[in-house]
Amino acid sequence: MVTIFFITFTLLILSELIKGLSANGTPPVLQSYSWQLDLAWFMWSNIRYFRIILVAILAFLIWKMSPAERSSIMIAGLIFTALWGFVYWLFNLHWVGKYKFDVLKKPIFKTPADSTIALSEQVMGVDWNGVQKAYPVSMIFYHHQVSDTLGRHPIVVTYCGMCRSGRIYDGLVDGEALHLALVGAVTYNAILKDSRTGTWWRQETGEAVKGKLKGRQLKDVPMEQMSLENWLTKHPDSKILQHDPDYVDKYTFLTKLMNYEASFPIWFRQETPPLVIGVEIDDHSRAYDWYSLQKKRLVMDSIGDKRLLLLSSEDGTSPFAYDRRVDGQELNFDINGDQLTDTNTQSTWDLFGRCIAGKLKGKELSKVQFYQQFIRGWISFRPDSTFYDFNA
Repeated sequence: MVTIFFITFTLLILSELIKGLSANGTPPVLQSYSWQLDLAWFMWSNIRYFRIILVAILAFLIWKMSPAERSSIMIAGLIFTALWGFVYWLFNLHWVGKYKFDVLKKPIFKTPADSTIALSEQVMGVDWNGVQKAYPVSMIFYHHQVSDTLGRHPIVVTYCGMCRSGRIYDGLVDGEALHLALVGAVTYNAILKDSRTGTWWRQETGEAVKGKLKGRQLKDVPMEQMSLENWLTKHPDSKILQHDPDYVDKYTFLTKLMNYEASFPIWFRQETPPLVIGVEIDDHSRAYDWYSLQKKRLVMDSIGDKRLLLLSSEDGTSPFAYDRRVDGQELNFDINGDQLTDTNTQSTWDLFGRCIAGKLKGKELSKVQFYQQFIRGWISFRPDSTFYDFNA
C-alpha cells in the first residue's frame, strides 16, 4: 500500500512537471519534434483530470492504510507534498508565459517630437488604413504581443524571442477582437491563447493549431522592420509606442541582447543561430543570410514571377525588399552609400524604393513583405525553403 502511495504521488508530480515543461522551458530534445505540440495541448487540457484522479487515489490509499502505515509515510509524504507544491507554483504561477512576461496594459504613443525612444532602436513599422505606427522590437520581444488599433481596426503585434520573428496580424476574427495571452514556447515558437475560445495560435504563422478554431489563419498586416531613424525618415508623422516605465530595464537588456552587446545564459540560446531575411511569394520561400546581405548591400534575385531587389542600409541596421519592375520594365541597380542608381535609365533612388531624380522621378518600387529572424525558426515552418548563394 505504501509503495503504491508513493508511486501515485510520483505520477502526480511528474504529470505537473511534464505539463509545465511541455510549453515552458522545454528541453531542446523536444523542441525539434512536432509532437511536442500534441503533448503540450494534451497536458494543458487534461492536467485538472490528472490532479483529481491521482489525488483521489492518494486519499483512498491513505484511508485504506493501517495506522502504522500512515505514520510511516508522514515525513516522506510532507516532502512529496512540498515538492508537488513547488512544481505547481513554478509552472502555473511563476514560470509560465502570462506571468513571466506581463501584458502591456496601457500602450502610450507619442509623436516623433515628443518620443523618448532612441533613433537606433529596431522597430516594427506599419502603414495601414492611413495610419503609421512604430513598435520598438525590444518591447514586443518582452511582452510577446500587444493589442492595438489602426484607424479603429484591431491588430495584434507579436514577436517571439526564441526565433526572433516579428509578425503583425489583423485582430478581427469572426467580427470580434482577438485578445491573446502567452502560453509559452513550443517547437521554437511562441504559442498564444485567445481568451474567448481557448484556441492556441502560432506566433510565426498566425495559424490556429489547437482548439475550437483549429485550422483558421490570421490575416497578415504588412509591416517593415528597421531602425526608428529610417522609419521616421520614411514616415515622419508616424506615432511611436513608448516604453512602459515599469519595464525599462527589461527593454534595455533585450535591446543589448539583439545588438549582441549582452548574452542570455539560457540553454536554448547558448548557440546563437544566424539571422536571415525571409521572403515568401506564392508557394516559394527563400532566405538570405542577413550578415552577408549587410556586407554585399544589394542583391537582385528572382522568385517565381517576381524580380526581387534586397537591400541593407549602409549602417547595417535596416533591410528592405522590393519588386524591381516598374511599369513592366525590369530594372537593374547599383548602390553607393544609401542611394541607388538603376542602370537602365540612370535614375536615382533612395532606400525606400522612391525615385528621387532622373527619368523615372516620382516612381516607386512595390514593397515585398520580408521577415528578419533566426534561421531555425524560418526552416522549422518552411522546410522546403531555398537559400540564396552569396558566393555564386
